[in-house]
Amino acid sequence: MGLQAASGALVVIVLYANVRAWSITTCVYVVATSAVGTAEHVRRRIYGTLVGVPVGIFCLPLAEHAPLLIWFMAACAMIVYAMALPERYDIACGAFAFALVVTMAATGVHAVPLLAARAWETLLGGALGLVASKLIFPLRALC
Repeated sequence: MGLQAASGALVVIVLYANVRAWSITTCVYVVATSAVGTAEHVRRRIYGTLVGVPVGIFCLPLAEHAPLLIWFMAACAMIVYAMALPERYDIACGAFAFALVVTMAATGVHAVPLLAARAWETLLGGALGLVASKLIFPLRALC
């Protein structure tokens, strides 16, 4: 698993030098104890991100007009993240994506393409993690 995660991370490091991608966390976190488990993590992470990022972008006006409220919402999202992580990776990823987008907005980052980058980086990192789990010492689930 470590070699699979490191391989994906190495590709992202090379990409980061050229296009500033931060999807290294995705390709490391989605690697599971089997290729099927990794595919499930990728699917759940994509679902969560596809919900969390748009909700966070929708809340951008609050970041400018009610920053205290947005920090409270981000704190609540991180509580949801911590509670959901063991059992519901999709909800945890959605909460984290929301918290990331709104805290970036609250600290002055208001460029929607930069905030939406979380979505495409999840796809990139998920694909790298999935490829690594299928090609580099593929692990099989024990029945």
